[in-house]
Amino acid sequence: MNLFLISDIHGNDNFDPIKEKIAEADLVLCAGDFTMFRPTDEGLSVAEKLASLNPSIYMVCGNCDTPDLEGILVEKGLSIHGKSVVFGKGGERYTLGGIGGSLHTPRPTPNTWSENDLVDVIKGFETAPDIIISHQPPYGAGDTVMKVMHVGSKNLTYYLRKNSPILCLSGHIHEAAGIFRIGQTTVINPGSYREGHYATAQIEGRDCTATLY
Repeated sequence: MNLFLISDIHGNDNFDPIKEKIAEADLVLCAGDFTMFRPTDEGLSVAEKLASLNPSIYMVCGNCDTPDLEGILVEKGLSIHGKSVVFGKGGERYTLGGIGGSLHTPRPTPNTWSENDLVDVIKGFETAPDIIISHQPPYGAGDTVMKVMHVGSKNLTYYLRKNSPILCLSGHIHEAAGIFRIGQTTVINPGSYREGHYATAQIEGRDCTATLY
């Protein structure tokens, strides 16, 4: 299964350079931050424009998006924040789970939570996901700021080690783009699309390979 992975769009809704890759993907995943502290309707416009390029898309919001936007996207069947869904392609079937927002940030942002809140979100997964979309990166993978400080979620890292999903897509920390491993899970932070970055991935069974752009 071929995946297109994108995060931290921050208002850059010029998808022309990537629309063919998006259209060709079996599944598109977006880890949020559709705008940079803009109103809900502007975030919705960006999210729906992205969703129009491929019907097989799931997303969550980021910390710079409004909580209202998350609720609207859940109602539209686009956001999977706090729940699990099953996606099938041919003979392949994968369960996906979503975690929107981020841990509290040094400067207050609209959509944040505590480590304990994360546990409550994960409880919404009816089935342990094979693929997780989380704007917040796990601790120790794609979460380094100033090259020395880890700001990821320790509870998310614990969950990955315990449940071993195939893939965790994250975002949030633009400077920490990369492909990482936590236990049996591949963690991908594609970087910020505002800066032109994204990723593709291929999943066969439990094997996951990825390319950053």
